[in-house]
Amino acid sequence: MSRPRKELSLVKTFLVHRVLTLPQLSDQLGCSSRTVLRRLKEHSYFSSYNHCGKFMTIEEVASFDSCGLWLCKGARFSKHRTLRNTVHQFVQGSEKGMTHGELAMALGLRVHDTLLHLVNEGKIRRERLGPSFVYLSRKRLVQSTQRRQRIVFMKTSERPRATSQQKIVTLLELVMDPKVERQAIVARVKRKGISISHEVVNTIFEKFELDKKRAL
Repeated sequence: MSRPRKELSLVKTFLVHRVLTLPQLSDQLGCSSRTVLRRLKEHSYFSSYNHCGKFMTIEEVASFDSCGLWLCKGARFSKHRTLRNTVHQFVQGSEKGMTHGELAMALGLRVHDTLLHLVNEGKIRRERLGPSFVYLSRKRLVQSTQRRQRIVFMKTSERPRATSQQKIVTLLELVMDPKVERQAIVARVKRKGISISHEVVNTIFEKFELDKKRAL
């Protein structure tokens, strides 16, 4: 009869491998899956919120970022443990609510079903703001602030962005003629063969606070 393998330290095993499945842990530790689960409960352990939770790690090994997330070997972990809790906390703690696209980008996977469950359970609220649905806190004061910040964000995002060339030629026109009007800048720049609009010039004036500088 072969001698049973000596059980290894759970922490030492994770320090070497960092992320393991239950069968891998059972093999590494030389004990049954039931024993592994019992030993995991003695630690603060995390299951991945992707791959159906089959990957595991422990608190001594996990290195969460400022958002409470950690990616290792394709397995994604959250300080909030489950995907549902993580999505809920992200929406609740966001400054301007979150769209599905923003959540998917942050979490590394699609969360349509999770959002739908949270909305149906009344834990978060969904509103169409602009072109997308935005998910907001159920708390009215937080929700009101998030809605207001989202509207400000959308207005800012809609503004045209000036290219480096447009910024340079606009500033050069002001150097040559500090009192030149914005519409005149547009006309002069266009005559030089450079595409520019009144909205772009306005964006440049706001960015560099040119009206204040001209007043001085």
